[in-house]
Amino acid sequence: MDESSFPPVPKPDGVHPLSEREAEKLGMKVPISRRDFVGSTLIGAGATLMGAVAPAGMRSARAQTPGATMTGLTPDWTGPGGIGDYGRSNGNTHAVVNAAHGNVRNHQLDAYLDTAQDSGESPDLLVVGCGIAGLSAAYTYTRRRPRSTVLMLDQHPVFGGEAKQNEFEVDGTHLWAPQGSTGMVFPLNRAKAYNFYSEFYDQLDFPREFEFQEPKNLQTKDLLVPRDMWTPMHIGWEQADIGYYFESKGFVNNMWRDGLAGAPYDDKERIDFLKADLYRTPNPRPDWERWLDSMTYSQYLRDVVGVRSPSFEKYINPVAAAMGCGLGADIISAYSAFNFIQPGVLAQGRDTAKGLADPADQVYLVTLPGGNASIARRLVQKMVPGVFKGRRLTELLLDDMHMAALDQPANRVKIRLSCTVVAVKHQGDPATAKKVTVYYERDGQLHKVTGKAVIVAGQQHVNRHICRDIPAHYRTAMDTFHHAPMLTVNVALRNWRFLDKLGISSARWFEGFGWWTSLRRNVFLDGRESMPLDPGKPVVLTQYNPFCLPGLPFPQQCTAARMQLFGMSYADIEGAVRAQFTKMFASAGFDAARDIAGITTNRWGHAYVVDPPGFFFGRDGQPAPKDVIRQRFNRMAFAHAELTGAQMWEAAADEGQRAAHQILEVS
Repeated sequence: MDESSFPPVPKPDGVHPLSEREAEKLGMKVPISRRDFVGSTLIGAGATLMGAVAPAGMRSARAQTPGATMTGLTPDWTGPGGIGDYGRSNGNTHAVVNAAHGNVRNHQLDAYLDTAQDSGESPDLLVVGCGIAGLSAAYTYTRRRPRSTVLMLDQHPVFGGEAKQNEFEVDGTHLWAPQGSTGMVFPLNRAKAYNFYSEFYDQLDFPREFEFQEPKNLQTKDLLVPRDMWTPMHIGWEQADIGYYFESKGFVNNMWRDGLAGAPYDDKERIDFLKADLYRTPNPRPDWERWLDSMTYSQYLRDVVGVRSPSFEKYINPVAAAMGCGLGADIISAYSAFNFIQPGVLAQGRDTAKGLADPADQVYLVTLPGGNASIARRLVQKMVPGVFKGRRLTELLLDDMHMAALDQPANRVKIRLSCTVVAVKHQGDPATAKKVTVYYERDGQLHKVTGKAVIVAGQQHVNRHICRDIPAHYRTAMDTFHHAPMLTVNVALRNWRFLDKLGISSARWFEGFGWWTSLRRNVFLDGRESMPLDPGKPVVLTQYNPFCLPGLPFPQQCTAARMQLFGMSYADIEGAVRAQFTKMFASAGFDAARDIAGITTNRWGHAYVVDPPGFFFGRDGQPAPKDVIRQRFNRMAFAHAELTGAQMWEAAADEGQRAAHQILEVS
């Protein structure tokens, strides 16, 4: 089909071109700690993105592959990345997306594989992907084979996958914020009970207990600031002072505390909200996990809990999507919702005999500066000498890295960045092959390297393109994986007096751009605060923005959502954030031009695998596709958190460990 026949994808709510006057009032003309990006349309990328399919036309489109080349993005699409080591690696940048779509998705280098320059290396293990799964795989392998050699390849300029950070310098204060993956579950004994634990905790040398800072110099006495920004999204709404913003009414503070009496819902809607939140009766059937995986979360709410109000699904959809499910209740398996302890379905985890009740009452999240970039940094520190200055936690988390140390010839473990892997295959017949070859593009040059085995630690939407000699049943299984996007926006502020004045530490809204942001109490590191928590001092407010499009079927909704993410320029997003904050907070003294010091955007086009009914336990007596891919294929093994259906760092580490053990069997 001619890609010019596809209509453009509509932009998300709250995203629209600003007039010169609006842009000036919102501070988009004020010099701040960013390069200036002009225009509110996607310069240089509009022609390719016009091939994206709008929701109305999505029903007949192939899910993961819209009819466009999806290349030609330019720097004004990416926007500024902040400062420090991650300043040129904020999410999937235009350079990363162009290379991935051109070299992997569109196979534009396939005709040139025979011309690839041999690196001359012969490592014992090749690892494709330097997220937590890949790093943990390499770490596990080298612990068992300390004299072995490992070469790791990653497309991004910095290792970590989605476990990266943004950094800002605002009025003399250094600020850190996560780009994606964040949060470790404590206390560890309760984390084990709820399957939020990995034995890698024992390898990371992090503290077993953390002290949280307390806010200072508050105008609102006893303002309740949460320890993390995730829990109060819903599962622990009592842990923060939350302002719920309705455009028809303004802020309603802590609406759950009085049974939603102050919120603009009718009586039936209020009953359904309370019914969902109070449901505590597990179904005793022994196959309850498979039973949950046989229906959508929407069906469970309707048929089991008795919640039928569309307003509740509108409320819970972004919560479930952002916490890890990717999309909303109409698409995800009820078992996926259970994994992320969503209301109603969390009842199935109650077992009073084992002391298991509401997990939000028994575990908590620790967010280190930069989120789970800390875990990736620790794994690299343990494998590659010279990258970090010292062993103290502050030195690991807060100091700059010595990037040149990552890929030194003398290293037993080498990490080679900005490499787009385009092909992976055994040498000769896979059944008898003794080696594998990986082809990758770097700086416009095609290279190849041959090793004894390979762990492919990326997502299946990539693996189905690059794994050239896998059997058909692997490829069929890979084709079933579909992903939802996420946009992480970090807004660096000079102060947060407006929140203190409003008497809130977290904000939820229902119209416009985004849906949630929150303060959090940072932990002490080596006895000191990493960042202040004072309304008169700088802070970063993070937003995790999913793209739920209820009414579109799976998997088409995944692609339509991703097209919304791709179809915005940085200026679109910046203007929408400034306008949304102004709408909600201006009455409390917020001034976008004065108070915003910087905005970074981190786009993750395939952030979360989406788990529809049948994802976990399969259908019609057939094994679940994830279980097919978890089997080693001769000298090739696969590792990614998506193979568990729950993309937590713990799952990524465990999957990397499993793949390393499989490769140790044959190399």
